[in-house]
Amino acid sequence: DLNVMTRRNRMAHTVERLPLSGEMRIEQNVGTTLILPVGGGMKVFADSVSSLGPLDTLVLDRNSPKPRLQPEGQGLLYVIRLHAVAAND
Repeated sequence: DLNVMTRRNRMAHTVERLPLSGEMRIEQNVGTTLILPVGGGMKVFADSVSSLGPLDTLVLDRNSPKPRLQPEGQGLLYVIRLHAVAAND
């Protein structure tokens, strides 16, 4: 299980759970996107090439280059999207 907690009326989030299989691209159309592989790692192709091990987290904002992700092994990928909630006046 993975639990994400955000402060009510300040932030909201979504969590997507995907199998690590084949090349993928993740849309980051919100404030911050966290990419967390579990059970296997992945190569990250953006401005440069880097690797994420199991439980390493890639943090992207809406201005980050859209990375290409190549799984290394089997497991799950959690995509967590965080965004601010409009102020309550």
